[in-house]
Amino acid sequence: MDDLIKKKLLELKDRIRVKVRFNDTDAMGIVHFKNYLVYFDDGFVSFMNKVLAPKRIEETVAEGTAFGVKKIDIIYEGSARFGDYIIVETQINDMGNSSLTFQHNLYREADNKLIAKVECVRLAMEVRSNKLVSVNEFLNKYLKLNTV
Repeated sequence: MDDLIKKKLLELKDRIRVKVRFNDTDAMGIVHFKNYLVYFDDGFVSFMNKVLAPKRIEETVAEGTAFGVKKIDIIYEGSARFGDYIIVETQINDMGNSSLTFQHNLYREADNKLIAKVECVRLAMEVRSNKLVSVNEFLNKYLKLNTV
């Protein structure tokens, strides 16, 4: 992969806004801890769609390449409630041969308080065989369509 493309990818940040739904919350009215994983995944999809545009990550999965989760480390700093808007900020921290390490930070929009942060290692994989795929080859294939 071109060093300039790698540098741009490592500098790129994406932010999306998500509304907390009633069914995201527990009996105390706060987001259940497992539902933060969905928000982090929303951030991943938004980030990758930005990188791959005009392609969408859904299309790359249909074409045979997906990014499975290998490792996830979450630190909860606060909580969100039904009706809150949260901001999911996503960037890549590291790029390996067949992995991308993402940093996701969740902020409550009303006061910009950090709610949770996660480091997530995703593996580029061939859907049919579950074999690892080179991140460089994957990105080079799709970045020909986009200048990042």
